[in-house]
Amino acid sequence: MIETSGELQGRPLAPDQSFCFACRPGLACFNSCCTGKRLPLLPYDFLRLRQALDLPAAEVLSRHVELEADPVSGWPALRIKLTPEGACPFVSEQGCAVYLDRPTCCRIYPLARAVRPGKGGRPPREVFLRQDTPGCLGWDQPEELTIAAWTLDQGLAPYQAANNQAMGLFMHPARQGEVSLNDQQTHAFISALYNLEAFRPLAASPGFGEKFGFSQERLAEALADDEALLSLGVDWLTGVFFGKTKTE
Repeated sequence: MIETSGELQGRPLAPDQSFCFACRPGLACFNSCCTGKRLPLLPYDFLRLRQALDLPAAEVLSRHVELEADPVSGWPALRIKLTPEGACPFVSEQGCAVYLDRPTCCRIYPLARAVRPGKGGRPPREVFLRQDTPGCLGWDQPEELTIAAWTLDQGLAPYQAANNQAMGLFMHPARQGEVSLNDQQTHAFISALYNLEAFRPLAASPGFGEKFGFSQERLAEALADDEALLSLGVDWLTGVFFGKTKTE
């Protein structure tokens, strides 16, 4: 999540401003953008990646993920662990091996999205930025796009919706500057947002709903569906860290 103007990189695009871009095999730069990059994994990114790999969450975390503290917020931040050569482990000569479930940072490229919570229940405020990556030949292609067309074409809607909910936790108004989590809190954070197989038994435990203010209907839905469980995890952590949960 981008929190300060100093983190913004790229040229802002107006909502109705068009741009020309296409990425496809045959371009000399194809796959080059998958090397030497920091590839963050937001919670929904990880959920989709784990489903694509069809592996237990703990195994994906161990084999393919690196953990660090976000330098601005202090929240635990996950990213894809690159190969010794500095490449994404999921890229091949034919392109991305998890393309249908690629994370937000790859899906939205060549744009970036900076977003902040709206005030008073208003929608989030967002800015899209053009990423002029050196050596990228996609900008030389004739296809003309708008932000709305690119968002639709790349299937970004479910990612943005889930990321907006997570933003409510990461940028909670009660958060004062940089957070500092102890080991127990970090474990809770990783479990509820990434290792859902570890979080599900807690959510299913007797009294969980009553203690944290979740209806039985929502619990049942969450226990049956990973996306619903992730949504529950975001709201649970919001209550744990900031003292408020959602009951709907």
